[in-house]
Amino acid sequence: MRSRLPALAILLAASACKHAPPRPAPLPVQPPLVAFEAVRLEGLGFSGANLEFRGRIENPNATPLSAVRIEYALDLARTRAAQGVLPAAVVIPGAGAAGPGTGTVLLPVQVRFAAVPGIARVFAEDREADYLLGGAVVFLTPAGEVRVPLSASGRIAVPRPPRFHVEKVVLRSASPREVVLEMRLDVQNPNAFDLPAGRIGLGLHLSGKEVVRADLVIAEPIAGGATVEVPVPIRISVFKAGKAVARLLIPFTSVDVSVKGEAVFGGVPVPLDLATQILPGG
Repeated sequence: MRSRLPALAILLAASACKHAPPRPAPLPVQPPLVAFEAVRLEGLGFSGANLEFRGRIENPNATPLSAVRIEYALDLARTRAAQGVLPAAVVIPGAGAAGPGTGTVLLPVQVRFAAVPGIARVFAEDREADYLLGGAVVFLTPAGEVRVPLSASGRIAVPRPPRFHVEKVVLRSASPREVVLEMRLDVQNPNAFDLPAGRIGLGLHLSGKEVVRADLVIAEPIAGGATVEVPVPIRISVFKAGKAVARLLIPFTSVDVSVKGEAVFGGVPVPLDLATQILPGG
């Protein structure tokens, strides 16, 4: 007698599949509209800036939506200045007879200029720089997470770099062993806020060759709009500098030189490149 158990098992399995309840289909969700409308400068200094972007959200769905996080990247003058992910806790009401539900999301962004590559180029935009904000607002919906792209662009204020000036370099003494010069470096802060304390490393270039270096310390902040005078005593070893300083050992009217280096204030580097003259001492 042939067994009928396999056939019975197949029949029972088919019957169970036929009567099993189907999985609920996800509720349809239309992507909300995200538009960043304004940016506010909360604070600006030579070391950084605090920005706050305000975005408007429109929810076209009948059910409320929750914004749970914001992913963002901010470029200044085509240079990445900040990026990150911030949690959000904003509930956008559902649409009604009057139209979509609306809400506001705030995105605070902290920019530290010392961490921005090529920040001198950004400062060179002269008081304002182009910004580009990109990323996404992530919503929690009945159908799961939904990422809605965000973007905004415009111009925001940035600090102006300090201005450097060397009126002249004076020859104080010259011998076959050592040349002594005296230089005064003026440092002006063109901003309304203080310039932090810092340091300056510079080299004196004669006939295209660096003949001596000097390291200066600006121990106190420079007030907005103020200029400080920094004396720079320079001693050049004739033995080390060689032919480059030989022309200073004979009478001369003036000698063209350049001063090159880098200043760092509050961790922010600023290039230094000046042209001046060495004059005989009077």
